[in-house]
Amino acid sequence: MERVRLIFTLEGLHCASCAARVESAVSGLDGVESVEVNPVAGLMRVTLDAGKTGAGTIVSTVSAAGFKATLRKPDAPATPQQQPSCLNWALSLLFLAPLLALHHHAFTEADTAVWELVLLLPVIVLNRGFFVRGARAALHRAPNMDTLVAIAVATATIYSLVDLLYLHTGETYADTAAMILTIVAFGKWLESQATAGAGDSAAALRRRMPATATVLRRDGSQEDIPAAQIMPGDTLLVRPGQLVPADGTVLEGVSQIDESAFTGESIPMLKERGSRVYAGTINGSGPLQISADAAPQKSALSSIIRMVGEAEVAKPSMARTADRVAGWFVPVVILLACVTAAAWIHCSGDTAFALRRAISVLVISCPCALGLATPIAVMVAAGSAAREGIIFRSGAAMEEVGRATAAVLDKTGTLTLGRPGVCGTLPLGVEERELLQLAAALECTGNHPYALAVCAAAPKENPLHADNTTHTPGRGVQGTIGGQPCAAGSALFMQELGVDISAANLRNIPAIASPLYVARNGSLCGVIAVADALRNSSTDAVKALRFHGLRVFMVTGDNARTAHEIAKQSGIDRVHAEVQPQGKVELVRELQRQGENVLMIGDGINDAPALAAANTSMAVGMGTDAALNSAGIILSHDDLTSAADAIHMSRLLVENIRRNLFWAFSYNVLAIPLAAGALYPLFHWTPTPAVAAACMCASSLCVVLSALSLRGKRENGETWTSQGSADEGY
Repeated sequence: MERVRLIFTLEGLHCASCAARVESAVSGLDGVESVEVNPVAGLMRVTLDAGKTGAGTIVSTVSAAGFKATLRKPDAPATPQQQPSCLNWALSLLFLAPLLALHHHAFTEADTAVWELVLLLPVIVLNRGFFVRGARAALHRAPNMDTLVAIAVATATIYSLVDLLYLHTGETYADTAAMILTIVAFGKWLESQATAGAGDSAAALRRRMPATATVLRRDGSQEDIPAAQIMPGDTLLVRPGQLVPADGTVLEGVSQIDESAFTGESIPMLKERGSRVYAGTINGSGPLQISADAAPQKSALSSIIRMVGEAEVAKPSMARTADRVAGWFVPVVILLACVTAAAWIHCSGDTAFALRRAISVLVISCPCALGLATPIAVMVAAGSAAREGIIFRSGAAMEEVGRATAAVLDKTGTLTLGRPGVCGTLPLGVEERELLQLAAALECTGNHPYALAVCAAAPKENPLHADNTTHTPGRGVQGTIGGQPCAAGSALFMQELGVDISAANLRNIPAIASPLYVARNGSLCGVIAVADALRNSSTDAVKALRFHGLRVFMVTGDNARTAHEIAKQSGIDRVHAEVQPQGKVELVRELQRQGENVLMIGDGINDAPALAAANTSMAVGMGTDAALNSAGIILSHDDLTSAADAIHMSRLLVENIRRNLFWAFSYNVLAIPLAAGALYPLFHWTPTPAVAAACMCASSLCVVLSALSLRGKRENGETWTSQGSADEGY
């Protein structure tokens, strides 16, 4: 089974009913696992078995449902958003004003029904989109908001024509029809104005991918090429003020790089020879020559763009209820309008009054509010989080992280800097030089931070070579050097190999340092002290997690002495040391059995199983592929406080969606009976169709503005912040 996830852009969506129709059509295809549609962004995410269903089948299915779908490439540049036009409602208002004046006999006492219908005609023509879209939706057996408006206006217009030609009662509703169209068009314009920038943050990331790049050839010449043609190993020239076109390493030059779009960090970072740079960041004052590590399509920014694009379409589980309601809402409203008309004709015999009540029911109901309650909030939250370096990969992660009650943190690279260095040695029967060379020969085949630290400290002259090396995650490594079996790793690893480590005196090793034992031929050769300093932000991050009500645990494969020292410095009192990768999974599951909702935070390959087992998981920094594939949230900073920010965002988002859905449901439950005339027997009052249309527009706009209030939210007077980095100790 080849499981893939595709993003499509959709055209023609206008409300929740449209989205429900598309989801229903596509989800019925063979091989489709899940479908999520965001009607605001016009996006659809489909998870499917590529061996059973392809993108072409999905496009044709959407077309058969009455819409247009186009497969969107993950690194596609952002298309400029079209600003909504006010022309329709403005011109409609020009015709509505004299129509109302005629209806209320402002000019003459004579019968003006003919002229009212004449003035109504251009208003209908200007707003014909409601009729076209409404009829198309009805023909596909999925009526929507446009269908309700079209039925209401058509009913008022047809009744007016019948009265003018045959009944001659003087009861015409040209003014009602024109007001409904004008008010709804104005409301839609306000709504589109408000939502136009909801996805600006994600679009801004796509605009960070430069179109061209300058390649330096071996003969010294320069050539501008499309950025998509960059190959690994190309030498690129990045001038001051330009966007870095690909991930790479600085070969020459010194400059400040603005990485705010990538990590959210506002302070430019100094880059010099050997420094890492990332696509989409902005070069400062000095020219840089960089060696491209990968094509732009495989850059870290492209990964973020892809994940943010998926988050734009994410749908928390609470939105499913609104989707189910939206699927049958419009047909029920049409039925209620017919029942209302029949009931009032039966009770009062007043056809005109009954007609006004039916029209009011049609236009006061608002499935749009239900459909807008979730997608706008999700888009704003995902975009704001991405701008701060927090990447939600799914709606489930957005929703679930706010429910976390316990946080399990990896040590190395999460609480600590992840850049350990050798701070001391304890040779036993060998020289320090030989001790370092033995360890480096074994460790040079790995990419663990401790391994890199040992290799960097070892003498470079006459290096030793290890054969048949075997790595045991979380423990150590063993192999043969010069035909002799050798090993390097933790105390527990040495005990498993039968090596006596009692001769090692660790009193001279700093408490924060981790001892790396080195053995040859079953005998201990010495200890290398490797220290990884605590991040400046770790203590504040632990306090922030506790402030949000979480129990905080530290779990590491490192020795207990070092683990407890790091925990003491960071303010953590629940420590699990010398834990293998499977042990981390067991800790997560044990906490879950105790009723905890577990958030696992790590980044190394040793953390991947625990990340997958937790209720919610975060990969700190861009980490390893295994961690990124297992984590639901990516923190692109090297500051752990962004974990608390993600929790705060999640809780704000869930609260906002719940509030929006509550008011959307409440509005319809209260408004429809009022429009049907529930209060008329007591107070002889009912809303006119025009007032009903205005209420419908206001309800949608209120939901939109409520969702947009997530933008720029602050906690305790401070903006959301985020940063992060990476790995796992012995």
